[in-house]
Amino acid sequence: MSTLFFRYARVTILAIILLVAAGLAAFFTLGRQEDPSLTQRYGNIVTVFPGASAERVEALITDPLEQAILELAEIDELESESRNGVSIIQISMREDLSPGEVDEGWTLVREQVDSVRPTLPPGASQPDVTRFYMGAATLVVGLTWPEGQEPNLAILSRLAEDLQDRLGNLSGTDETRVFGAPEEEIRVLVDPDAAAALGLSVGEVAQLVASADSKTPAGELRNGEVNLSVEVAGEFDSLDRIRSVPVAETPEGDFVRLADIADVEKGVRTPAATASFHNNRQSVIVAAYLQPELRVDSWSARAMEVVNAFAAETHGVDVEVLFRQSDYVESRLNGLATNLGYSALIVFVVLFLMMGWRSALIVGSALPLTVLFVLFLINIYDEPLHQMSVTGLVVALGLLIDNAIVVVDEYRLMRGKGLPPLDAINRSLKHLFAPLLASTLTTVFAFAPIALMPGSAGEFISMIGISVIFAVVSSFVLAMTVIPALAGWFDGGVPQRNAPFWQEGISSRRLTAMYRGVLDTIVARPWVGLVAGIILPVAGFFAASTLPMQFFPPTDRDMFQVEMVLPANTSIEETERQTRRATDLILAHDGVIDVVWTLGESGPRTYYNVAGSQSDSPYFATGFVRTESASITRNLLPDLQREVMEAFPQSRFLTLPFEQGPPIPAPIEIQLVGPDLAVLDDLGDEVRRVLSSTPGVTATTASLRMGTPVARLDIDEASARMAGIRLEELANRLRADFDGAPGGSILEGVVELPVRVIAREDRRASVSDLSATTLADRNDPSSLGSPLAALGSVSLQPEVSNISRLDGRRVNTVYGFIEPFTLPAPILDVFLERLDEAGIELPPGYDLLIGGEAESRGDAVGDLFGTAVPLLILMVGSVVLAFNSFRYAGIVLVVGVLSVGLAMFGVWLFGTPLGFNAIVGSMGLVGLSINGTIVVLSALRTSDAVKAGGAEAIQDTVIDATRHIVSTTLTTIGGFAPLLIDGDAFWMPFASAVAGGVAGSALLALFFAPAAFVLLQRIEAKKADFKAKLKSRARSGSLIGAAE
Repeated sequence: MSTLFFRYARVTILAIILLVAAGLAAFFTLGRQEDPSLTQRYGNIVTVFPGASAERVEALITDPLEQAILELAEIDELESESRNGVSIIQISMREDLSPGEVDEGWTLVREQVDSVRPTLPPGASQPDVTRFYMGAATLVVGLTWPEGQEPNLAILSRLAEDLQDRLGNLSGTDETRVFGAPEEEIRVLVDPDAAAALGLSVGEVAQLVASADSKTPAGELRNGEVNLSVEVAGEFDSLDRIRSVPVAETPEGDFVRLADIADVEKGVRTPAATASFHNNRQSVIVAAYLQPELRVDSWSARAMEVVNAFAAETHGVDVEVLFRQSDYVESRLNGLATNLGYSALIVFVVLFLMMGWRSALIVGSALPLTVLFVLFLINIYDEPLHQMSVTGLVVALGLLIDNAIVVVDEYRLMRGKGLPPLDAINRSLKHLFAPLLASTLTTVFAFAPIALMPGSAGEFISMIGISVIFAVVSSFVLAMTVIPALAGWFDGGVPQRNAPFWQEGISSRRLTAMYRGVLDTIVARPWVGLVAGIILPVAGFFAASTLPMQFFPPTDRDMFQVEMVLPANTSIEETERQTRRATDLILAHDGVIDVVWTLGESGPRTYYNVAGSQSDSPYFATGFVRTESASITRNLLPDLQREVMEAFPQSRFLTLPFEQGPPIPAPIEIQLVGPDLAVLDDLGDEVRRVLSSTPGVTATTASLRMGTPVARLDIDEASARMAGIRLEELANRLRADFDGAPGGSILEGVVELPVRVIAREDRRASVSDLSATTLADRNDPSSLGSPLAALGSVSLQPEVSNISRLDGRRVNTVYGFIEPFTLPAPILDVFLERLDEAGIELPPGYDLLIGGEAESRGDAVGDLFGTAVPLLILMVGSVVLAFNSFRYAGIVLVVGVLSVGLAMFGVWLFGTPLGFNAIVGSMGLVGLSINGTIVVLSALRTSDAVKAGGAEAIQDTVIDATRHIVSTTLTTIGGFAPLLIDGDAFWMPFASAVAGGVAGSALLALFFAPAAFVLLQRIEAKKADFKAKLKSRARSGSLIGAAE
């Protein structure tokens, strides 16, 4: 079987043709996207309870919903905010759940919410359960009125809905959303005094108006021949129809029409709940999201045809593409493909120099074949091409020809010993099958924890491990089948010692003699080799203790995000004024192209891990800024952050780079958990004082907000009773005055415009307007009514406006934001030291927890190592079976541990942080670093000359193995060279860990492993001598006893 592919050329040719066809078909059909798709583990439940205080919302809405949801085992974490009039519960599913189990979990959440709905108080809305789409928008389009003209927002809104429908109907679209669209309405502006003179409140006017809108079916007439529907004419179809609604009757018998006490107009709702701006021009934004695993480039091309056709049909409105993900996908994949090409070139040059042109071509043929094999397997695995899968190929590029190098080199050695090609192939494969299978399995087991890692971090990086596993398995299969056949077919004859380097590779007698001298020293004094082998790993472990920690680094991008949070009682008009100022400040910098804001809610996601959940927040604004290049973004952000801090001291204004990895609300989070809000507020203030003074921290905020002013009415209940008003009724009347009440609707085509009845704007703008509110006298409708001030006084009082909870317990989370492109871990360490010095004491029943980047990093590393332990046992087991010896497996295991130190040394040498990627690279390195040791120890154990004894035989065996170990080491490093040269902040720690470790592992294989082998041989020889002496003494004793 080992020579099957050599003996039957048609089988080999057919296998190559099928592999090429399958690989190319996969390449053209695989989906393409910038980043991996993440499971929708995050979501929220929003429940509106108009007029309720934060404490009532917490008690009546948030708490019962939380208690029901916390019964589910699928829930990982529950965070909630109870604000005035709204409850928002953030849900995180457990990280160890599969995508299918997550779907089941969300179904159970909805069932639990449904079970609580009947117990919610009257006036509360139905809880709205939403799963967050984890991914960037594929296309973001802005619709803007021509510059210099007053925008007609109603028309923009209708056009945006049209474009949304067109993109939504496009094949492959997952969802679409509109941002900044105003709500059109028919507004009835009532004069409260005129209404009160008729004995009516604004709410009662609304009821009269709504009752005049006859859209309710009036039943059917039925007989034996036909059924005839009955309708009452008079539904609202125009503004004049609404104006003509009678609301009262005078003593003279005349009707008072709505137009007599109110103005009726059509427009957009004010104040707006949300708004969007592009370079300070008000816009309506449409965002479309592609279904996961599809090709972004082909969908984007079709979507742009839709957008261009829409723009051609839409005159007088600017239609601009604000964000197109396909541009970043193309740039990312092209960059990685370029790195792949450079890596292949470097690998081939190394092969040419080390093995000669003929062997380089044979081994090099494994590169395209293995890449095509991997593409075919990725297609079967149903995973798209993105930065992780392609980078996995770049990582594997130096590894996937290791087996081919060893096989071809061994074949050349057998040919040098005079064996014909058929026998040389047969003997080489029989000798190498077990050690190469063991080294392949150890590499698979080393990268399997990355491939099998659960949670969002695992979903993000798993394709690196999967791509490497596919590559090394494919490499082993080809090395055992196609590559030996090619070596035999294109055999160049028996290798000549003095052949030119382009035929047999570089060789130097002087270097060989020096190398033999080093090996002679190691064989004579094995402790020298052992000590020399552990110096760099020990230095690496020591250097690792000095490296700063990091989870995932920021990404290099020609965009960054902006976020502005003003005091909680800020109106959306004031938020708009501040964002306009901010836009002018940002656009004043060179290299800035676009500034896009969304006010009142989270905007379109332009990066995969931006999981905004803000809604109904007029004090909140978020957006993104596009620059001319990634370098401009990096240079601009630090200075810009300081500028906005000085220019907007009343707000929390953040300019943030986009970060890699799972979503994290803030780099630093301190969670204070306890029952009493006042105590939590005091503790939060103390923690914020320490955190604000920590170097590197730009802004802090707390989730608990206590001092928001509210206008409180102190009503004399007896006086109100005399006026025929109860307190709850008074609250409902005032809410109708200030917020409006529904009064029917008008249908315009397929669009339903609500009718809202509300007091005139000049009667609901200030505290004095509240005091002057006229209350109709129920006891005497002919009376002009009395002002609210006659029933009590109005005062401003502080009130809790936001109550946050964590897993059902009250919490005050202090968030710390840091300067752009700085590491959170050193800042957190300094803060914790200062916190200890501050001597803040927690009362009994209160806890302080660390969240943010530190918690996410710790959870991810824990998940990684939790998966690695059983696979490490399998790795050790495969080595034990390959050698049939625990002792030699022990040597391999020690080399694996030392390689981690070498990886840390590489990270330190390149000056990168000890991030999660560096840890992932170190773990994968363990499987790579022991391959050379396995080959050397296998050769030493199976060599007849070594068994016969003699230091020269050990030296010859190690020297024979040196060429392919050095070759595989250089090709592996060459595969990583483009990543190291590129200096990408995300891949640099990973590449430096693997490249540095692989370089050091060659020294371990060529010096440490032979020294350990010799030492083990001596120990075994001493044991054998000792046993022989014991047997000899026992035999002598038995002879003496027999003589006696």
